Amino acid sequence: MSLKINPLQLWHKPCSQLYIPTCYARGFSLRIFKEITVDRIIQRTNNPFSPFLLKLFIVGLLVGGAIYYLLNSHLGSPVLNKETLRIGEVKRGPFSVQVVGNGQIAAKDPDWVVARVEGQVIKAPVKAGQLVNKGDMLLELSNDNIASSYAKSQSDLQAAQADLNLLLANLDARKTELKAAVIHARLDHKQIKARYDALTRLKTTSVIPIPELEYVNTQVGVEQAEGKLEVAQLELNSFHKIAKAQTSAAEFRFNAQQQEAERIKKQFDDLSVRATRTGIAQNINFNPGESVNTSTPIAQIVDPDSVYVTLSVPAIQASQLTVQQKVELQINRKQVQGYVHRVDPNIKGSTVDVDVYLNEARPEDAKIGMYVTGTIYIQSIAEALYVEIPARVAERDSMSVYLINKEGNIARLTAIKSGALSAHYLQVIDGLSIGDKIVLSEITDRESDTFRLN
Repeated sequence: MSLKINPLQLWHKPCSQLYIPTCYARGFSLRIFKEITVDRIIQRTNNPFSPFLLKLFIVGLLVGGAIYYLLNSHLGSPVLNKETLRIGEVKRGPFSVQVVGNGQIAAKDPDWVVARVEGQVIKAPVKAGQLVNKGDMLLELSNDNIASSYAKSQSDLQAAQADLNLLLANLDARKTELKAAVIHARLDHKQIKARYDALTRLKTTSVIPIPELEYVNTQVGVEQAEGKLEVAQLELNSFHKIAKAQTSAAEFRFNAQQQEAERIKKQFDDLSVRATRTGIAQNINFNPGESVNTSTPIAQIVDPDSVYVTLSVPAIQASQLTVQQKVELQINRKQVQGYVHRVDPNIKGSTVDVDVYLNEARPEDAKIGMYVTGTIYIQSIAEALYVEIPARVAERDSMSVYLINKEGNIARLTAIKSGALSAHYLQVIDGLSIGDKIVLSEITDRESDTFRLN
């Protein structure tokens, strides 16, 4: 084997510095200007990187890189500002399941007074919060159409009454005439019948002969008197039927007129809006000159001592509510005891209404419409793990939370199992331990399982 080397590279250089590669051959020659034969044997040099050590180095490098990646994989995770987050710590101790709601004091049996006619307010003597008695005027309204209709209906009713009275008077007079005719006919018949009977007795017993013509004329007179009496009686009976029909028709017309007058009178009376019961007038606020339509609520009359509280509680906790559960109310900085009377089966948005009755008398300073806070006691657990309620929660179910590591710089999504849900705390069944800290705040970017905290 031979190499061509520039002679300048060999000038004044020892042989050890010549560019002679290590080789396994014994006869190695250099060609400068001519071939130079190197007679000494070049020894084989040992390789410091044996194949085994090289493989071991590569494996160690890969393992170390993998460990470094696993330990520092969060370096590319999103960053959250720790100061802006709500963080909760898992604790152990007595756990009370409570439901908290806000609401108002309400009247148990309010009477709503509404306008039955439309009109313009001319008087408003009652203000909200004022005590009124049944029948007291709350508003006085004015309506020209109703006023004129009332006046006309009263006039028409008087005319109808006069017509009925006149008809009844005429019928009574006619009935009197017919009765007199019957009486006269009966007397005439009685008189002629007596004469006929006397002549008949004389004719059969007397020795003195009775003129036949006189006897026959008397007999005819009796028959005529009987006919007149029968006709007079028939006329009287017929009059009774006719008078009854005429009276019924006249009374029907009068009654219809009277009902119309009463209807219009009621409208006229409704221009004065009055209290339907004794109590406190609520929700009344009208001034003279304002217009009021039919069915407009005028006031609410309530008994100030007959009250209850209606609370709005989270719908997610409504399944735990039952009647007779203990309730503690905060009314104007005073604690008042009560119990659940009714749970509304309908959900309104994200809340459910709960009616609470008081176990004691209403505090004197508690007014209808006042805002209150109530705590409903569901269950007490002697000892349990619990944490403040996170933004996303599922009661008695599997859920995920962001668990903060011991160093406090990493939050990782962790699966847990929740228990009972209280007003401010959530029972933890599995997945967390005492002292663990979790993120309570809502995290919008939930696509990442890991966050860095700074």
